Amino acid sequence: MTEGANEKGRGVDRIGHHTAAWLAWSLAALCVAVFVGSVALFVLARSAEVPSSWNAGLTTVGLLGSGLFLVFPLVGALIASRRPENPIGWLCLADGFLWMITDMLDYYSVYGVARSGSVPFAVVVAGINNWLWVPAVGLLGTYLLLLFPDGKLPSRRWRPLAWLSGAVLVLASLAVMLAPGPLENLGGCATPSGSRQPPG
Repeated sequence: MTEGANEKGRGVDRIGHHTAAWLAWSLAALCVAVFVGSVALFVLARSAEVPSSWNAGLTTVGLLGSGLFLVFPLVGALIASRRPENPIGWLCLADGFLWMITDMLDYYSVYGVARSGSVPFAVVVAGINNWLWVPAVGLLGTYLLLLFPDGKLPSRRWRPLAWLSGAVLVLASLAVMLAPGPLENLGGCATPSGSRQPPG
């Protein structure tokens, strides 16, 4: 009876690891797909003849630099597929996805504003993207460091800091999201919480 239970437990573990590995590599593949989408939007944004005064940073070097952040989801998938119980792998996957989506939305909003009406909700997308860098940077600077390398806090005394870090990330994201003002690199467009200016 005990041996049968052990066999069943090992079978469940194998299924769990298989599912985790599938999910991890699917997320990594999604990050790669988002980067490919970024390349297409980069080409479109370059073709829109964006004014240099916008400082949109539409350079090949910048595009390749953003591609370096694919290291995070790939390393994350390796860790999560082999050690799904370790949150480090999932954190790397989440952070990599945030960086990939941030770059893609940057090019989307620049193209949409430069060629008005070419894509829907360009300013709204830019407003959403305006605060995504907060959790992207915050995850790296807090939880990835706190939980490295085994996915556990050094001791129970670190729990208040972990909770405080989460609260600060949420509050900082909300503060940036709701703050009125011009959107970066969009030539005079304001955040959705402010008034829109015609791009110059």
